[in-house]
Amino acid sequence: MYTFPNTLPEPVVPYASDSGDTYSYKMTDSTISTTTDANYKVTRPRTTKVIHTFVYTWTRLSDADFQTLNSFWESVRTSASFNFTNYSDGKTYVMRFIGEFNFKLDPPNGWYGTLTFEEV
Repeated sequence: MYTFPNTLPEPVVPYASDSGDTYSYKMTDSTISTTTDANYKVTRPRTTKVIHTFVYTWTRLSDADFQTLNSFWESVRTSASFNFTNYSDGKTYVMRFIGEFNFKLDPPNGWYGTLTFEEV
């Protein structure tokens, strides 16, 4: 099992003057809903697991930090899972990346980009 590199700086929200939040967080509900002929709604959970999704944005990454993140993403891509210690609550989750690795270089400020993590 892979482990997300803990040497990277904590992500930040770009363009925010007072950013207290460093990421966005979403939970996906798996509820199935059916409407009967009498117009009653019947619901049930599809699964008992609630999927957590974290979106992290890094700005001003040095070349070395960018290479660390880039190498890690190339190792796991969106197919392998990895252990990730959440920056805000310190808990370790088993995650995988969803979406592309898309970072931009902004000289002299460094690299910036966003990654989305989904709980496995």
